[in-house]
Amino acid sequence: MYIELGKIVGVWGVKGWVKLHSYTRNRIDIADYSSWWLKSNAKAEPIEYKVQQCREQGQGVVALFKEIEGRDQAVALNGFEILVRQSDLPKLPAGEYYWQQLIGLTVKNIEGLEMGIIDSIVETGANDVLVVTSNEPGKEEVLIPYTDVVHEVNLAEGTMLVDWDPSYLDS
Repeated sequence: MYIELGKIVGVWGVKGWVKLHSYTRNRIDIADYSSWWLKSNAKAEPIEYKVQQCREQGQGVVALFKEIEGRDQAVALNGFEILVRQSDLPKLPAGEYYWQQLIGLTVKNIEGLEMGIIDSIVETGANDVLVVTSNEPGKEEVLIPYTDVVHEVNLAEGTMLVDWDPSYLDS
């Protein structure tokens, strides 16, 4: 399984460097991976590229691959997704999770009410916020702070238990 860490957004210079947009919390953390798997669209199979150099350049990040020998080859990678294997991600301490592990979990409150599915997560600065989409038609999404209201995450069962008032579900 692959995890998307960024996207190639252009070229930089004439020697084959690419500009990229990094999705990692600290944009240069994408440089921690020596191999990236590049994918052109949803149906394409990812292809491994070895990162020769990667660095911050101005407000962005640029990278050079061992397999790319000039600007023309780099231009062909524009728009490609940058992936890494999930197994290459650093192991987290107990009780910490990558966002992609939480997306798709069923959220229940401590009274047993099923609130919906985690659709996405928003970084606000103070704390992350879970965007929970209800299975019931006409119900709006619920925003739940990822703080001490989260009592349990059970990846094996695909559930998250939260202390959240059901009155917040009324639209």
